[in-house]
Amino acid sequence: MASVAIFDLDHTLISVDCSNLWIEYMCSHHFVDNPQQFRKQKNSFDEAYRQGESDMIGYSRLLLSPLKGKDALEMKMHFKRFVHTMIPQYIYPQALVKLKEHQRQGDALLLISASIEELVRPIGEILGFEKDNIIGIKTEKNSHCYTGEVIEPISFAEGKCEHFKLWRQQQQTMYETSVFYSDSINDAPLLAFADKAYCVNPDPKLFMLAQQRGWEVLSWEEKLLAS
Repeated sequence: MASVAIFDLDHTLISVDCSNLWIEYMCSHHFVDNPQQFRKQKNSFDEAYRQGESDMIGYSRLLLSPLKGKDALEMKMHFKRFVHTMIPQYIYPQALVKLKEHQRQGDALLLISASIEELVRPIGEILGFEKDNIIGIKTEKNSHCYTGEVIEPISFAEGKCEHFKLWRQQQQTMYETSVFYSDSINDAPLLAFADKAYCVNPDPKLFMLAQQRGWEVLSWEEKLLAS
């Protein structure tokens, strides 16, 4: 029976939010004209998120605003440098173990994240996902330059279900079962849609939902304890 193992990225496979780290990279490399104001705007989105009022499209537009008009190929070098320099130290060792376990079982690996695809793709490749099995928020470009807009539907909340269904339709293999790993209550739709749900270091709301629905809770640490 063919199975697919789906993974969220931020705070699931890695212990950080890659978009937050990318913001600091942009500020330190002078892509942002007013870092203090930019961080203030970002903090407003974070506060709305904590209040359950997520505006992922608005947040993505903020993230892309310093790149508006910039050449995508030129920026690709920066994304690659950022990912290879900053991300490996934040990969959960248990995540690598789990990815290898699914590979040994012959499962397909699929990464679906609500971060922009320019960040998700190189991180996914480091983690061993195939290029066609990495999904992030698609960014709009005009003549190879960023417009500052995203392409809907975005891979967030219910949108992750849409992207998974579309991905599955495009596969030659018929996947009969699926499992999904995530830390966030925003991923409740896909966690419920998958045949089995794993909640990795779940946020408080997801932890409560996991208790109600009998979803397995996993506790992953940045560094494995010495045996």
